[in-house]
Amino acid sequence: SSSMSRGRLASSCVSGPATCFGAMLVVSVSNDSEHTFVYDGEYISSGEFKTERDKEITPSATTRLEFTTSVSGLNGLIWFVDKETHTRYLSMALAKHIGPASFTCTVGVPPANLKTELSQAPKIDKDQEVSAGDASCRWVGTDEGVLLKVPKEVPFWSPPTAAEYRAVGDPAAGAAPAGAALPDEGDAAAADFLAQTRPRDAGDGLARGLKTAGAGIASGLATAIGAPVIGARSEGALGFLKGVGVGLAGGVALTVGGVVGGTTQVVRGLGQIPAAYRGRHEEKVWDQETGTWVDINLCELEVKTEQEKEEDDGAGTPSGDPNVTVKETEYYDLLKVAPGAAPSEIKKAYYKEARQCHPDKNPGDEAATAKFQKLSEVYQVLSDPEARKKYDRDGQAGVADMKQAQLDPAAFFSLLFGSEKFLPWTGELHMAMQMDHFAKTAMAAEDEPQQDEDKLSKQVKRRQNRREVLCAAHLREKTERLVYGRDLAGFEEQMRLEAHELANAQFGPELLLALGEIYQLRAEIYLANELAGRFSMAKRIASLKHNATMAKHGMHFYSNAAGSLWRAKKVYSAASSASAATKKKEGEGTAPGDPDALDEEQAKIVESAIDDALPTFLQTAWSYVVRDIDSTMKNVGRKFLQDKSVPWQIRVRRAQALQRLGQLFAEASQGASAQGERSRAQASEEAKAKLQEAMLGAFKEK
Repeated sequence: SSSMSRGRLASSCVSGPATCFGAMLVVSVSNDSEHTFVYDGEYISSGEFKTERDKEITPSATTRLEFTTSVSGLNGLIWFVDKETHTRYLSMALAKHIGPASFTCTVGVPPANLKTELSQAPKIDKDQEVSAGDASCRWVGTDEGVLLKVPKEVPFWSPPTAAEYRAVGDPAAGAAPAGAALPDEGDAAAADFLAQTRPRDAGDGLARGLKTAGAGIASGLATAIGAPVIGARSEGALGFLKGVGVGLAGGVALTVGGVVGGTTQVVRGLGQIPAAYRGRHEEKVWDQETGTWVDINLCELEVKTEQEKEEDDGAGTPSGDPNVTVKETEYYDLLKVAPGAAPSEIKKAYYKEARQCHPDKNPGDEAATAKFQKLSEVYQVLSDPEARKKYDRDGQAGVADMKQAQLDPAAFFSLLFGSEKFLPWTGELHMAMQMDHFAKTAMAAEDEPQQDEDKLSKQVKRRQNRREVLCAAHLREKTERLVYGRDLAGFEEQMRLEAHELANAQFGPELLLALGEIYQLRAEIYLANELAGRFSMAKRIASLKHNATMAKHGMHFYSNAAGSLWRAKKVYSAASSASAATKKKEGEGTAPGDPDALDEEQAKIVESAIDDALPTFLQTAWSYVVRDIDSTMKNVGRKFLQDKSVPWQIRVRRAQALQRLGQLFAEASQGASAQGERSRAQASEEAKAKLQEAMLGAFKEK
């Protein structure tokens, strides 16, 4: 692959008109630059590009590009990049139907959306030369089509970075105009409610309307039936008659209210049709929180989520002061980090050291197991801001009284489902976030009864959004070799090696398959939408495949959940029988709490029931993880593929790279299919081992 140039300059364009006759349109490219351009991509909805795609547009020469019309004419886009660095683009949009043809072109920096350029392409008039707005390049109409002149100096394009946006900042963000009155809290709450309940489009409005109306009718019927029953129980016949009146009045009111609310949602949805059409046409994404169609800019999202994380972490979290003074350094030495290390450095170091002494990699090695436990203890102290402060100030004596074991949900699920290897790909699992949220809510209730539950819920939403942004940024980084460098062979080799390593993790083959499936589905939907059309058969087929896969994963989850309930019932029955036997023995004179009261046979029955249930419980948790990956990667795909910080042509290349990545992950998972089958039908001992190892690494002393 070629090295990428840095910096971005203003784009240069060539534009001009001409009239084309016949079934062929010829674009003659006169290349005055020193760069050789090679074919990079196309989107031709009607007609055909007849020139060989490996033909180069060479310097100081004129290259002939031929297009032919079909029954429906000629309509399409085609683009080339410089052979050396792939940073200079030659992007064309052309159309030929009844009447004069249309043509436009940009040289250097690609346009924000080449499809939009096609819709705005000027007509071609023979022998008339027209310059672009910046007068940087030109084309002129000929008898055959267009003579395009590539200027001597061609600017280059490089992808933007979050650092650039961080440096520029947004001084206007969140600033109110001088003298502006702050909105009333009641008005703001009402505006938020209206925005958050606004339907996305007509279909969403209909669905919301039916749901609201259905809820109103159901509530009305329940009131009409329940009120007389309750009245009869409390006051007999007179109460029944009163209940009939109250029930009818309440039932009618609730039914009418539901129907009115549902109708309102349908009408609001119809009113959203124009905005929805524009939003989808402009590749915007619906934001339910604001009730608007918004652009996605991945670089801006990275900066925003970094700021939100700093807010959520709070001022009390150690930030990595290199001059910090501590009483002792043993814990830091075990992780091989400096006492002033940032939380992210400590986390990375813990996973690195823990992986080397993990019991899976060192079977039978008691020293490795002991070190693994010690690392877990150290990490739980240094990852907790308050505990770390105590350790820095007082050493191990300061945390010696923290004896209550607590489970770190993030570490537990990370170690259980794929370890830290998958963390950049899947992010922090939603199950771990929820458990952590419940734990923090419980702690807040003990320490600060007035703790704002909404604040904690908002932090969970922020963590999920941050997870999606980080995963999208990781995909961007991993696909750069193919998207920007055009190095298909190198990209495939690199991803195969990484997939092979990921497959060796716990649930590795299953995670690879889950990621591979959703990557391919999201890429196919995007490519069908952009290159075939939103209402095309290709888009419908891609959407059907996506919905079928989501339904299959949903059925697996509910089936496993039902199996878990059945297993839980068996465990409960065994435990109840054992409890009854124990009480019987206590009644015969055995001291309460005597371990001999529970005979060996009863204990084995309970233990056997638990052992039989563990694989089912674990499989249910895994099927929940798959659904979590599906929903999260859907949003990750949007942030990655609809990122307006890069041009449309790059977004198309990202989709093609994501599709290939999904295929490679699926192939790697199939290579470990035998192991995957055993994982899906784990024996009791294997399930216990996985849970014990995960808990061993996730428990912390508190």
